[in-house]
Amino acid sequence: MLQGIEKRLKESKSKWPEELSSVLWSYRTSPRTSTGETPFKLAYDTEAMLPIEVGSPSHRAINFEEEANEGLKTNMDLIDEVRDQAVERMEKFKEKTREHFSKKSRVKNFQVGNLVLRDIEASDPTNTGKLMPKGEGPYKVKEVLRPGTYKLLNMDGSEVPNTWHGLRLRKFYQ
Repeated sequence: MLQGIEKRLKESKSKWPEELSSVLWSYRTSPRTSTGETPFKLAYDTEAMLPIEVGSPSHRAINFEEEANEGLKTNMDLIDEVRDQAVERMEKFKEKTREHFSKKSRVKNFQVGNLVLRDIEASDPTNTGKLMPKGEGPYKVKEVLRPGTYKLLNMDGSEVPNTWHGLRLRKFYQ
């Protein structure tokens, strides 16, 4: 919603109260990627009428009779089915998103005695920058606590405080 308000108010930020209703309407009537439905349809089981349809007579507005409209009654009977389908689509969307991001986060497995570099960003976030080195070390893996979690030793044999996740370590090549 904030992105919609920002797009509408590039020049004058003081007009946001006038533009808020149109931004809210577009948000409520735009289909969501996760559900494939609009929030308006999930709430009322019918598509919203465009503001232009309300102001000027259209075929849809002229021929609407609430008592005689069997389509709306049927839609209300099927709203639970539409919502169940939206939930199924949302679960599939979440699973695809989870798979996409889990591809990027593969846990690296190191053995005791391997030499590794530790991400500087993890150990000292204030000492990062575009031209700064990405890793520090080398360190020796002292112990594998569980897959992906390690205790490290400095090269002089002293223990490095804390445990370190495999995503924050890289293999050191001599």
